[in-house]
Amino acid sequence: MTESNNTEEKFETMEHEKLVTLAQNGDNNAEEFLIRKYKNVVRSKAHLYFMVGADSEDIVQEGMIGIFKAIRSYDKTKQTSFHTFAEICINRQIITAIKRAARLKHSPLNTSVSLSKPLSDMEPDTTLEEVLSSNSNTDPEAIF
Repeated sequence: MTESNNTEEKFETMEHEKLVTLAQNGDNNAEEFLIRKYKNVVRSKAHLYFMVGADSEDIVQEGMIGIFKAIRSYDKTKQTSFHTFAEICINRQIITAIKRAARLKHSPLNTSVSLSKPLSDMEPDTTLEEVLSSNSNTDPEAIF
């Protein structure tokens, strides 16, 4: 049996709170084990949400950031289980990302139109810039 299999088996029998303590003290194997262990929790929560301009994997990534933050900031003196704390962190991270994506301050970037992009597939050589700068004079002073 390899060393990684022994480590996996050892971690399987440990309480999550103990694994978090190991991870917080620099044990990368414990941290990776917890992240793998909670990936299904993240996926189950992620499928409940929708984010504008993102796919489901983007939401899963946000949830994974949440579990990472949970491992880093868990405080066992607060008398709550790590599992409960992790679920709260995952939800908050996903909701924050959704709110960030829906902010109106980013709408000009998300709804802008390129002046140099072809207008259609039927007219690939005509751009919006060419149409707007055509012979039609739109200067109010010149029209008057």
